[in-house]
Parts: sequence; structure tokens; C-alpha cells
Amino acid sequence: MSPADAERHLARLEALVAGLEREARESEQEATERQQRRAEDARAGRLGPDWQAVQRRIDSGQTTLQDVFGGRDRSPAAVRLAQRSRETLAQVAEEVPPPPEVVEELAAEEVEWRTIAGVADPAGQE
Repeated sequence: MSPADAERHLARLEALVAGLEREARESEQEATERQQRRAEDARAGRLGPDWQAVQRRIDSGQTTLQDVFGGRDRSPAAVRLAQRSRETLAQVAEEVPPPPEVVEELAAEEVEWRTIAGVADPAGQE
């Protein structure tokens, strides 16, 4: 590779890195803005009484969203929010088919498990 080619290659890489860094900053800023809007809606009661109660606890430093959805916050409102979140995620998981690569991986794991266990494979062969 000539010095000029190396320089062009390096310039393309630098441009790529700069673009990725810009996208990451924009994504982080959008997430922060969404979080702020959610908190404002929760404080105003637009998300319901459980969110409002949890947001008061967040604002006072008694809990965090990670604690609520990680199951560490055992306050009644947090428990209800976490439960509703799990139910919503389960419903979405039922409605949205998994990506083909996940299906393939699960099928391969099933075949491997059946081989180890000494039972028939999914096609009915032993």
C-alpha cells in the first residue's frame, strides 16, 4: 500500500469513527430527552398513580428505574409497574416472531440437548 493509499484509508476510518461517535452522542441525547419527558409525565400523573408514586421516590433519591424494574424496589407501586412491564414484554414476545438466527440457534440447542439426553430428535429420529 502506498503512503497516499494509507492516508486515504486512514482518513476514511477517521470519518467513520467520527460518524459513529456523533450517532452515539445523538442517541444518548435522544434517550435523555425521552427520559425527561417520561419523568415530567409521571410527575404530572399522566402515566397513572403508580408512575407518579415511583417518580416521587426517584426524585427524592429513594429508588431508581433500575431498582424498580430490576425488582429491588419492593414498594407496592414499583412492584405493580415491574409486573405490568413483565406482562407487556411477554405479550410482545408472543406477538413478534423471533429473528431467524434465534430460531436456528434454538433448534440447534434442542438437537444437541436431545443428543445428550439420548432421546429422539425433533424430526422423530433417534
